Formats: sequence, structure tokens, C-alpha cells
Amino acid sequence: MRLISRAAAILRALADHGDGLSLGQIATETGLVRATVQRIVGALEVEGFVTTNPLTPGVSLGAELARIAGSAHRDVIGMCRPHMKILNKHVNDTIDLTILQGSTAVVVEQIHAPHTLKVVTHVGTPLPLHCTASGKAHLSRLSVEQCKTLLTMPLRNYTSQTLSDANAVIASLHSAPEDLIFRDVEEYSEGVCAIAAPIRGIITGNYALSILQTRQRYDAQSGDAERLLLECRDAIERAAGL
Repeated sequence: MRLISRAAAILRALADHGDGLSLGQIATETGLVRATVQRIVGALEVEGFVTTNPLTPGVSLGAELARIAGSAHRDVIGMCRPHMKILNKHVNDTIDLTILQGSTAVVVEQIHAPHTLKVVTHVGTPLPLHCTASGKAHLSRLSVEQCKTLLTMPLRNYTSQTLSDANAVIASLHSAPEDLIFRDVEEYSEGVCAIAAPIRGIITGNYALSILQTRQRYDAQSGDAERLLLECRDAIERAAGL
């Protein structure tokens, strides 16, 4: 039982830090000895529950954990998928469905763009809330106090466009009309943009729908893409009986 509790503590720590943590940071967060952390992380990685990436040093939640968690949201994913495919055909860009988990937005379904030059994340990818379109859409459904709780950690500057002042992020979200499109214009990754809208009223989770685009495609068709995104979001809400 102690081993399971320790593994759970490590997974919760990683869920609260979408950028990943080093073994030492996990030890600090959980109060476990570093050698114990290393042993448990190794076992979790074999099972796919955590992953390490040489391009982004540290340990992050793995795709297998997201797959299992995603089963709890299978009905919502199944309902959204046909509408996501229609949106994908209209805009020819990658479509993501995300859910708020801890202090990150986790991709639970994705329809890839058909062309070679495309922006792709992966199912299970945890995204920061303060500088991604999906993250902002999720935050827009929360109270100011809830947002402050999720944005208490130092906010990372991913690019020169990242807004890392939590109060400014929150103010920008809660001064917006309900149907506002949330944007990421090279805030999370240079050359990459996204637009997102929250899916309102689903009681099983805080969901958002987004379109991922290169900067060139974003500049060329942002107006049409925004309209089509809202139409898709509204169709999903109607399908859910909202």
C-alpha cells in the first residue's frame, strides 16, 4: 500500500506541473527520498504512466495514464469526434479536444491536419494554462479565485510573447464576453498559433475545443476559422442537449 501511495504522490505532483519535474524536484514536492523517486519513476515509465524527453529535461505524465483517464470521458469524446472531423475538413488544420486536469489542459482527442505542414501535439499532452488557447478557454470557466489557485506557481516564459503575470492573465480572461475566442499567438511556441473556445455546461469536466495553426495559416484565415470553431462548439453543445 505504501508503494501505491508513493506512486500516486509522484503522479499528482507531475499533474500539477505540466512542464515536467526533475527527480530532485519530485522528491521535494513529495517529501520522498530521491533514490525512491528514481526507482518508482523507472517503474512508472516502463508502464507508460510517465515519460522522459531529452528535448525537455524532466519527467512528465505519460500517454498511458492519459488513455486510462480518457476512458472516463469516452462518452464526451465520442460525442465530440464527428463534429471535430467536420471542423477539420473545413479548416484543414489540427483540431484538439482538451480537458482541465489539475493545473494543465490535457489533450484527450485530436484530429490531424491533412497537409504536410501542420501543428501536432499528442493525446495525453499536458499544456500550460496561462499561454495556450485551450488553457485560457478552461480558465475562462472558473472563478477568479479558482484561477489564482491554479496560477500560483511561477509562470514560465516560453517565448517573447508569453504573458507570465498571473493577475494580467486573469484580468484578460474575465473581462471578455462569453463567446470570445481565446488565442495563442506564438505565446507557447514560436511559429505556432491556436484559437480555442470552451465547451459550456458539460458536468463531467471542463472541456475546450481548439484549432492549431502555423502562424502563416493563422494570419491568412483567422476570421473564418474563428466562425467555424464557434459553430462547431455550438453544435457539440446542442448534441449534448445543452
